[in-house]
Amino acid sequence: AEISMADMKPTPEMIEKFKEGRNKLKANPTMIDEAIGKLSAEAQVPAKKFRDMMLSDEEDLDKFHAEAKALKEGLSDAVKKELDEHRAAVVAKLGLPKGPA
Repeated sequence: AEISMADMKPTPEMIEKFKEGRNKLKANPTMIDEAIGKLSAEAQVPAKKFRDMMLSDEEDLDKFHAEAKALKEGLSDAVKKELDEHRAAVVAKLGLPKGPA
């Protein structure tokens, strides 16, 4: 069973890690562009939208996760797998909390 953000409230530590990762990306907005460039054309579109979401000032993490999840709707399994691998690399690079998406 997939855990949703409704089932899992972010802890203060997760929120802090998210903010730190976001600030790291805002300080260097192109730091994940190389990784995005390695994705297939189909995967680059949602990956760029996710990067733009990270660069936004959205504070509501429930809304953020809902939007992030919506980016993958209607994509092929192969593209979803590609995006999951990309997400794992970005999470590691930015030190983000590993939440559901």
